[in-house]
Amino acid sequence: MIDPRQPDYSSTPIAASRAKFSYGPAGDASSPAVTVVTPFYNTGEVFRETARCILGQSLQNFEWIIVDDGTTNPVAAAMLNEYRHSDPRIRVIDLPKNVGPGEARNAGVRAARAPYFFQLDADDLIEPTTLEMCAWYLATHPDAAFVKGWTVGFSHNPHLWTRGFHEGPAFLHENLSTITAMVRRDVFLDAGGYDPSILGGMEDWDFWVRLASRGKWGATIPQYLDWYRRRPNHADVWEDWDGAERQRKFTQRLRERYPQLTDSTFPSVPHRASFPFEDISPNLPVANPLAKGEKRLLMIVPWLTMGGADKYNLRMIEQLSARGWQVTVASTLEGDQVWLPEFTKRTPDVFVMPHFLPLADRPRFLRSLIESRRPDAVMITNSELGYLVLPYLRAHCPDVAYVDYCHMEENYWKNGGYPRYAARCQEQLELNIVSSRHLKSWMVDRGADASRIEICTTNEDGEEWKPDPQARVSVRAELSIEPQTPVLLYAGRLCDQKQPRVFAGTMLELHKRGCNFVTIIAGDGPDRAMLEEFSQRHGLSHHLRFMGAVPNTRMKLLAAASDMFFLPSLWEGVSLAIFEAMAAGLAIIGADVGGQRELVTPDCGVLIPRSNHAEEIRRYADALHPFIVDPSHARQIGEAGRRRILDHYRLDHMGERLDSLLQQAIDLRRTQPRPAVPVGVATEIAARGVEYLRVHEVADHLWADRERLRMAVGGAGPGPASVTADDSCAELELARIESSRLYGVIRLLKANPFYSVTARLRWGEGWNRHDSASPAPQRLARLKASRSYRFIQAIKSTSLYRLYALRKYGSIPEADGLSHLQSVSADPTRANTTTRTP
Repeated sequence: MIDPRQPDYSSTPIAASRAKFSYGPAGDASSPAVTVVTPFYNTGEVFRETARCILGQSLQNFEWIIVDDGTTNPVAAAMLNEYRHSDPRIRVIDLPKNVGPGEARNAGVRAARAPYFFQLDADDLIEPTTLEMCAWYLATHPDAAFVKGWTVGFSHNPHLWTRGFHEGPAFLHENLSTITAMVRRDVFLDAGGYDPSILGGMEDWDFWVRLASRGKWGATIPQYLDWYRRRPNHADVWEDWDGAERQRKFTQRLRERYPQLTDSTFPSVPHRASFPFEDISPNLPVANPLAKGEKRLLMIVPWLTMGGADKYNLRMIEQLSARGWQVTVASTLEGDQVWLPEFTKRTPDVFVMPHFLPLADRPRFLRSLIESRRPDAVMITNSELGYLVLPYLRAHCPDVAYVDYCHMEENYWKNGGYPRYAARCQEQLELNIVSSRHLKSWMVDRGADASRIEICTTNEDGEEWKPDPQARVSVRAELSIEPQTPVLLYAGRLCDQKQPRVFAGTMLELHKRGCNFVTIIAGDGPDRAMLEEFSQRHGLSHHLRFMGAVPNTRMKLLAAASDMFFLPSLWEGVSLAIFEAMAAGLAIIGADVGGQRELVTPDCGVLIPRSNHAEEIRRYADALHPFIVDPSHARQIGEAGRRRILDHYRLDHMGERLDSLLQQAIDLRRTQPRPAVPVGVATEIAARGVEYLRVHEVADHLWADRERLRMAVGGAGPGPASVTADDSCAELELARIESSRLYGVIRLLKANPFYSVTARLRWGEGWNRHDSASPAPQRLARLKASRSYRFIQAIKSTSLYRLYALRKYGSIPEADGLSHLQSVSADPTRANTTTRTP
């Protein structure tokens, strides 16, 4: 799939450089799920490319109707004859004379046997998963009459096109879509198909608007699915498409033809809302039996965005593909999916489920992937939905080995995060795979069976990440850094996990000690503005270089220009960024959290235990100071770290280990099968899991609405807090929240015996645990992640509460206390004059 950040228009869906998957039908196509309709008239050799796209689709249960619209060119006719009997799924319909593409399509749709047909011209191309995603979209969105993706224009004047059916009324003024769409056959026939009298082009525009006049409309899947072959001048084939007078007259005739349509009366596809406890249908609406040869793996991941776990998933696919595995990837969460092109470089079989499926239909789509691909193993990694539907998948598809991969525990999120799910779901998994000995011990301490937990470290490619003297010189020159100046690299998402306030405080402390250094900040996130403001306020601009989010290729160059890697994380598993930095020969100064001590030994760097902010800032500054004073010491430490990667943590070691663990899981499924869950019970568990996620989404939307409302009435956003106030800020905010009236009401409700019993049954004995020994920031993070806190914020965002607050207090109190904390940080004497908050 094309990468919009760096589009390569030569990498079409049939390019030799594209990743491959051996899609092939298993069984006949007597009941096709989709009909592809293609008009053919004197098409040249490019038709072979179109044919390769169709025959290489992930949905193989199709029929392809090619309508020969009176071809007169003998070479083209001979080429078409090659396909007449090459595949039983292909049918060629010969028209006695040339009638134009509209009427040719009409003939093809009349002969179609499937409920959906896909329109594809004889010179255009589509991505491998297009038919499957479009068919599932229409099957799960009954109010949509048609659907298509975004478009890549190629050949002449290449470009990317993201406009389409989602813009609805704009179609009254211009045609925003190519014809490459999937349409319901009954809707098409009821509307009378294409107008055969339109022969000068844009018959598809007339068809879309005619459907709109009948109250039917379609949708857009936000992925580049079709490749439209552009000509130097379309008017040489379609006379009405001249971009001038003839096109203007066609537009006017269209408005006269459908006068009832206006911007306000134009139809739309209603949002497919998720309802409470929505049933999961037992039927799979799109049958797609596929032949199988190679070993196959289905990976269930959260999203395809930029991050360490996602980068590891890419490496996992590379390593397994090199060892004969074919990999399918299904992502479960909304997100920017910016790395979708990176994943499709490694396997074409990638599905971003939120792009085309309602939440309640995602479990059965996962089931359909298993039933069609017949993978040897299914791996869940960092996907909450994956764990919630695990019993459902296992009940329907028991002949598969189920494993998971966990990177780190997250005590601040759901009492442990994904490893907690892994430990509790162990009886439904053949094998747990974790990134460190630390994480294995963490799970065993929580009741998991150690014999079913295996370690596979993430590792790194020492040839890809390595010292580069030339890059060091060029990047330092570009950033105006002197050759002998010590350089630190701070890389990652600028958010709480990476402790940007501790980072900023450490930089300030080093500056106060008179150190000469430059720090490259590679990353973006919610705390970037705070860091930039802090840098300006404290005169650190000559020390800090803000690079923003950078691609992997750029990160390697930045690492080559650096001497040390600094990562004062709040939590980690074993940071992939540290693997990369060690391979690049950088000395490591980071947090002693998770399993990082297993990688970073004393001869490779310094790890600092967690404590309060002030203590961490002092200790990080103490650790960095010797390296800055003596850069040769940093180089020695960095060389030792690189040797450690090359000796013990090579990428091919990880690939071999993972391959053997998957085979171990397959053997365990056969020799020591896990207990089965009845299909009915498993389906109910999946439905409850979907409901839990639905409510979670609602809470997230309420939270976002609260933020928008707060800003709309002039509320201050999260500002730069002092990095030297350490835990006192968190203690103050905890005290303010816990002393509020609403929080008191919540605590009273929780003390009710009936609520206590219900909560204990649902969440376990530790449901109301208060760990006063934990550092204040941890307790605050845990409180803010709680349902109670979110419920309070949702109440405070309502108009009724805001009216009450205005009447009682004369203003709307800050819901999160950040403005107050800012003032306290600036003037500690105000700590005892907290604003009264209802």
